[in-house]
Amino acid sequence: MRGLVRALRPLGRLAAPVLRPLGRLARLLPHARAASVLTAPWRVVTPTGVAAGVLLAACVAAGWVLGWQEAWSAAVVLAVVVCTAWLWLLPSGGHQVTHSPLNSKVTVGDHALVHVEVTNPLTRSLLPTRMELPIGGGTAVFAVPTLAPRASFERGFVLPTDHRGVVTVGPVLCVARDPVGLLRRERERTRAQRIHVHPRTVLMGAVLQGVLRDVEGAVTQDLSSSDVSFHALRDYVPGDDRRNVHWRTTARVGRLMVRQFEETRRSSLMVVLSTAEEDYDDPEHFETAVSVACSLALDAMLQGRQVRLLTPGASLPTTTPLRLLDASCSLALEAARDDVSLARRACADHPDASVLVLVTGQCLPVGDLARLRGVVPVSMMALAVRCGQEPFRRRRVGAMDVLDLDRLEDLPRAMRRLV
Repeated sequence: MRGLVRALRPLGRLAAPVLRPLGRLARLLPHARAASVLTAPWRVVTPTGVAAGVLLAACVAAGWVLGWQEAWSAAVVLAVVVCTAWLWLLPSGGHQVTHSPLNSKVTVGDHALVHVEVTNPLTRSLLPTRMELPIGGGTAVFAVPTLAPRASFERGFVLPTDHRGVVTVGPVLCVARDPVGLLRRERERTRAQRIHVHPRTVLMGAVLQGVLRDVEGAVTQDLSSSDVSFHALRDYVPGDDRRNVHWRTTARVGRLMVRQFEETRRSSLMVVLSTAEEDYDDPEHFETAVSVACSLALDAMLQGRQVRLLTPGASLPTTTPLRLLDASCSLALEAARDDVSLARRACADHPDASVLVLVTGQCLPVGDLARLRGVVPVSMMALAVRCGQEPFRRRRVGAMDVLDLDRLEDLPRAMRRLV
């Protein structure tokens, strides 16, 4: 260890004339961050800089121990390169940067751009600089030219919308590095933003109504002899319930009059989405299943119906369409799970639902679908939608309708055939 210290002493004497002015310059800089670059070099040294430092130490050791003049010459060159590299990290400007997507709501397949604007707020010109914008798993690199006072520079970058998910955009980094690549300093100019790429959805054009009646249900045009929404009075017909006779009107007109009601129906939709990896042949089939589940839930929400969207992991929020779509961006395939047990738990937690739709893959055995109807209450309408390679087909499995889909666009046609 002492030998190594003695070997590095000449390097310190060679670097002292350069490091001493840099230290005084760091104390005079107005920004504390610039001073920290000079006082904490390990934060900005790249792997290439570490290799250059090791090579410099080896050259000094070889020149000191072995007396090689060539080693001393290489050490002097490396010392000059290493010491002058710090000059490239001095602050070069005060750019103001903003970035934002042009469209706040992004759907899979949409053409979306991220707008970046760099402004010079000073009264003097700013030198060119290099900036980077992380977008998802990639990085967009762009050069900002010389900006006159109050001038601005704008760029647009394509946002990847090929797949559903959450894309992190930013922060915009102002990058300073030396030409050799020994040192690199990054300064954040903006904050990172999370952009949700929503799944594709379609409108149904058909409503899966339940058969339950409720005081708070929606009034329909169907007339009934017993319900809670009064419609009118009519003449008595043999077979009418005498409890519905309106005796005051009967006494006034001289014949039996009974009350007539409008039916009120409560249609509560419960969508159960399977996330079991073994139910799907391809991840794209799972994307179709997510789009089908969200389309069913959104269509019911727009009609003012109660909606629940359940997965093995959690229940997605259905208070607003935007919250539902944002939550669906985080859905992913999981380990094997039992869809029948999932449906049984869903029916036990929400027994008031009138329609249950299981959205799964075409790898789910038909025998499991037959068992699924056995765990669903008789008063609840049950339907299964399987997404995969097989084209649109409707069939009956036991007492339950099963729809096979290979495209999201076939879902409205399938729903119209069920109504």
